[in-house]
Formats: sequence, structure tokens, C-alpha cells
Amino acid sequence: MTIGKQFLFLILCSFPLVALAQLKRYPIQQPANPEAAFAKTKSLEPMSLPFWDDFSAPASSDTLWSNKATVWINTSMAIDPPTIGVATFDGLNENGTPYSPNPDQTLEVGLTDSLESRRIKMTEVGLFQRNSVFLSFYYQWGGHGETPDANDYLQLEFRNQQGAWEIIRTLRPNRATERFDEFYSVIIRINEDRFYHDDFQFRFRSFGRRSGRFDTWHLDYVYLNRGRTETDLTYPDRAIRKTLSPLFEKYYAVPYKHFKQEKTITPPAYAVYNLSNILTTLSYLTYGTFVNYFDDDSESVFEENLNGTDTSSISLGFGVPPFVNIPVDVEYIPDPDNHDHFDPQAKRVEVSLKIRVFTGDVIDLKTGNPSPGYLPIYEPIDFRANDTIRQHYTLHNYYAYDDGVAEYSAGLTQPGNIVAYRFTMQTSEPDTINGVYVHYPVTSGVSASNTTFYIWGDTNGEPGPLLLEELVPVERKTNNEFILREFIQSARVQGVFYIGWRQPATGRVQVGLDTGNDTGNQIFVNTTGSWIPNTDVKGSLMLRPRFGKGNVVTSSEGRQQPEVSIYPNPNFGEFFMEGEPQGLTILNAGGHPVVFETEQLDNRMRITITYPIRGLYLVRYFNGTAWQTKKIVVQD
Repeated sequence: MTIGKQFLFLILCSFPLVALAQLKRYPIQQPANPEAAFAKTKSLEPMSLPFWDDFSAPASSDTLWSNKATVWINTSMAIDPPTIGVATFDGLNENGTPYSPNPDQTLEVGLTDSLESRRIKMTEVGLFQRNSVFLSFYYQWGGHGETPDANDYLQLEFRNQQGAWEIIRTLRPNRATERFDEFYSVIIRINEDRFYHDDFQFRFRSFGRRSGRFDTWHLDYVYLNRGRTETDLTYPDRAIRKTLSPLFEKYYAVPYKHFKQEKTITPPAYAVYNLSNILTTLSYLTYGTFVNYFDDDSESVFEENLNGTDTSSISLGFGVPPFVNIPVDVEYIPDPDNHDHFDPQAKRVEVSLKIRVFTGDVIDLKTGNPSPGYLPIYEPIDFRANDTIRQHYTLHNYYAYDDGVAEYSAGLTQPGNIVAYRFTMQTSEPDTINGVYVHYPVTSGVSASNTTFYIWGDTNGEPGPLLLEELVPVERKTNNEFILREFIQSARVQGVFYIGWRQPATGRVQVGLDTGNDTGNQIFVNTTGSWIPNTDVKGSLMLRPRFGKGNVVTSSEGRQQPEVSIYPNPNFGEFFMEGEPQGLTILNAGGHPVVFETEQLDNRMRITITYPIRGLYLVRYFNGTAWQTKKIVVQD
């Protein structure tokens, strides 16, 4: 058995073995929504038709909703929405905390989020037009979020002329006919007289688990207008529906030193969707902004239309057909040899890419007149709102699979279990890992104060020799904030390496999870002494190994550890430890903690097992640098 495998075996023997242990996704809290827009909308006068929102802005329009603080406007929780951006309903309130934060109420269900429209002047609709007034929208249950249970629902309500809310439609997750990764359309006629008043409103409310980001629903493309029919589900709108993918193969961030050696750039991808009922032709431009930072704290900013005088076309060879998802690989990308883009003397480069799609929505690109499909009834809707996206990338001193936004967290379910995250370096040269950036989001339950992090080399596609073992603090942060742990020792790595942590005996260790970029196939879990590829969690861990100068040892076993001696061994349940052991734990041969007492003497500690039974015991402690495990034998 190798040194690394002996070490791993001792770790896992220190805890009970649970066959069903695994990596699990957990809900997190979110930052509170700003209230300024909420107050502004409350003071607005009733609006005229049409009403349209596709949630493509970072926050839903402050001129359309009178109560929108509890929903989350985002671009990552839904799967293939009609247009980029959705309103997500879950069990978090406007402060980003659970509606039922009490640990004793984790399974409590009830009404959760609400999205309430601005007042609408329905009296402006003539009597003979009222049969043509329809409200339509798209919904998805689950998506990248937690799927609702059978009794959960998303409910649509209308306010009548007496000011009372009436239930109009209740949507439930119908697993027999619907999928969690599809959007479904709903269109409802509004022709009852009681809804034709100047304070008409509609609202969506969700019902589900109230203790976190559970039972998620996603809403998109809400449209209310006259002049419609029950089949009116096409729109003069060609839209972006998916954000840009990573620029550096599967990474959003790469150490600049590594990038300069290999200059690896891959075309990022996005997707468009044609909501009209006609074949169309689309084109786009790619803009780049490059900020180079230097050691003297100066910086240079360079902006460029990467297309130059060309435009890039989007087509399946004959155009873009209706209601077809079109993935697009960006044609013109940053030039790694262009010093305006990437200055060799810079210490860090921040890259921002913007995609602008020319759809012909609203305005005909050739004539400058209204587009043929843009009828007067749509005015003043601007369908171009969903035609532009931006994405940010970093070249500094770390690798990042994540885009910097956590939708959930991920953690191990059992003490002693270990997770390892695989990284493939974008250089053939060795380099030194001297720290790690970690985002620990705010979650429920008691947090561990620290945990042990490890770095391994690679052996046949799974974690191999142990290179580093170090205690890392756990500090929960909001707003996707990372903490940096600078390692006391450092690890020299080359090619493929792994970084991960062990679940301690008490407290939770949960790392941010970005569901937008799925690198779950780079994660391995060890629960019984063998590495198993992760199949339980999709997404990217917000765990970023940092490179730089450091004091390197070739393996953790080669490090000079502060000596802690244990004697006598064997013993009769009483023994002494010399040195400075911390966090002492004693486990029996079955991996269960045993009760013991300690007495500090001059330069040693006396340990007495309260109920000694003959057999093998494991003594585990932290020596100030690393966790150690030693065996003792208790005799009769």
C-alpha cells in the first residue's frame, strides 16, 4: 500500500462508514433585493396596455411590478428559457433568507414568493375588444433548481373590481406529461366584466417548502394585450436565451503566467431563439474590453469591435426557423498575441465580452422603418431588450470553473468523507499552489470552524499521491464573496492535480455551487477508501486554487511535523502525549468516538479512556500543522 493510500485509509477509518454517503446540493441565502424600485412603482399611476416583461434586465422593470422583491431575477436557474432571464420563485424572502428560518420548521410548507403587476387601466379596452384580451406566459418547474413536490404549485390570480383576488389558474408539476427542463406556455382570455376597471392587477404566487431555495418555479415572457387570440403565442422577437460559456476551454479564470505559455483560448458559445412564426436571418457583433493591470498599480483599457468591418451570421444554412434553439460559437475572439488585449508585462488582465445580436426586432435594419412583424398594437414594447449579453473573464493567479455566482452550495453528507476537484493546467510546466480562494455561502445549520484541505497529484485519472494537507478556516460570506487561505506550506503540481476537503466530525462545510457551468464530472468523492466519480451534483464548485511563490514540500509525509509522542503503547486505557496536540479525538476499531478524560501536566497530557475495552484505538489530533492519526492498543 502506498503512503498516500495509507494516509487516506487512516482518515476514513477514523469515522463510521456509511454506504449511502455522497456529495449533496444545499440551498443558500441570497442578498436582499433593493427596495428603491419597489417604492417607486407603488407611486405610479395605472398603466395602459400592453404589458410585457421578459426579465432580461438584471432586475425586473420597476415600471411594471408593484411587488417583485421576493422573486429572484437571474440568468442561471432555468434551463433554456424562451429569452435570457427569468423570475425564480422559491422559499427565500425579500431579504434572501428562508420564510421559515427556524431549524424545527425545515419541512414547513406554505405560500412563498409573489410577483404582483402594476395597476392596469382595463377600462380603456372597448366592450367589443374584450374577447381579444389575453394574458400569456411561460413557466418551468425545477430547471437547475430543486423540483417541486406533487402538492406544490404556482398560482395566477386576478384582482376584481371589488379589490379581491381571484384564483385563475393553479399549475402543479405534472411529471406524467411535463419535464423539469422544458418551458410550457399558458394563454388565458380575460373577458369577464369584473376585471375591467382601472385598478386591475394580476399576480403569481408560489406554494412550497418555506425553509430555503426549494420547490423552484421559473417564469418568463409575461405578455398582456388586446387584439389576440387563444393561439397567439408567436411574437416578432428573436432573442438571446443563454449566456456566454467559458473563454479558456472550461475555465472562466486562468493564471496569467500559464496563459502566456500556452495561449489557450476557445470560442465561447451562447444560444438564440426565434419566437416569431417566420424564417429569419440574424447577425451579431462581438465587442471586447481589455483591462491590463501592472505592478506599479497603473492600468490600460482597450476596447475593440472584434469583428472589424464584418458581421457574423447566425444560420442553419437557410436561416433561423421558428421555435428552434440555435447554439452559436463566437466567430471573432480575443487574440492572445495582441498586446492591446494581453500585455505580456501585465500582472492581471480582465476581459469583458459583449455580444449584440441584430435581429430586426422593432426596426427594419435595411430601411430604418418599423419591422414588418412589428404591428402598432405592440407599441411601445422594445423587443430588442433581450438582444445583448455580456460576460467577464479573468487572467490572474488562479483557476476557476465557476462564473462567480452561487445558486446553491455543495457539501459532503457524512463526517470523514472527502471530495476532490480535478484541474488540468493550461501549461506543460510545473507550478506552485500556495493558497485557495473559497466561497462559503450562508446556509442553514451550524458551520464548522475549519476543515482540512488536501492537494493530490494524478494517478490514472483519479486522485493520486498526497501533496499537501492543511487546516483551512470556514467563514461564511454573502454576495458571492471569496476568502483566501494562504497555505503555510505549498504544493508543486504539474499537468493534472486535485484539490478538496474532508467533512469534519461536527459542523457543516458547504462550498458555493455555480449551476451555470457543469463540471460535475471533474469531482470525485471518497467514502469507503476508493474514489468514486461524482454523479449527484451538477455545476461547478466555487473553489479556486491559487498559484505563486511558496515553501514547497514534495509530499505531506515529507514535511517536518512537530513531534507528538504517545506512551506507553500498549497500555491499559491510560497513556501520555508529549507535544502540543489539539482537537484530540479517540475512536474505537469500529470508528466510533469514545469517552475520555484529560489532565494537563508540566510538559505532557495524561489521557484516560473512561471505559477501556481491549482492542485497537485510533488517536487523532492536530499538531499545529496537519492532522495526524496514531494507533494504540489497549490491553486487559
